[in-house]
Amino acid sequence: MVTPVTPDEANEAIRAFMVAPVRRGRPLWPEEQAEYEELLDAWAAAVRGGSHASPARYALNGS
Repeated sequence: MVTPVTPDEANEAIRAFMVAPVRRGRPLWPEEQAEYEELLDAWAAAVRGGSHASPARYALNGS
């Protein structure tokens, strides 16, 4: 099941992604850029009130 996220949840997922120790101080690798863009899409959809869900690996509601 796909779980919608709120803008705040999506924003927190983006923050967690960007502060990961393995990413600090360097540009994103291509696969990381794709993940980041997924997170941005989820945030934008949440802001618009859409039903786009966060990627499963970033599920924030415990599912």
